[in-house]
Amino acid sequence: MNFGMALKATRKAVKLTQEEIAPLVNISRSTISKLERDEMPLKSDDLLRWLQVVQSRLQSANTTPIEVGVAIVNGVDVVALTQMLTQFVGGFIKFM
Repeated sequence: MNFGMALKATRKAVKLTQEEIAPLVNISRSTISKLERDEMPLKSDDLLRWLQVVQSRLQSANTTPIEVGVAIVNGVDVVALTQMLTQFVGGFIKFM
C-alpha cells in the first residue's frame, strides 16, 4: 500500500491544505509533502497527531484516532462512513 497516498487522501477528505495541516500536526509543510510522496517514513507519534487532526475534523465522537488509522490502512473511506453512520443514528433517534 502507498501510505503517502493514504495520508494525502485523509488530508484532502477533511479539506486541509499542506500548509493548514502542518502546524496542526507539528510537521513542516515540506515534510508533509515528502511524507505524501513516500520520500520519508512517518514517525508513529506524528501519525497519531495526524489521525487526531483528521478525527477532530470529522467530529465523530465515537471514533478514536487509532480506529481512523486502521480504517485508512484498510482502504475505508472514513468521511463517507462517518456520514453514513451519522445519518443512520439520526434516523434511528427520529424513529424512537
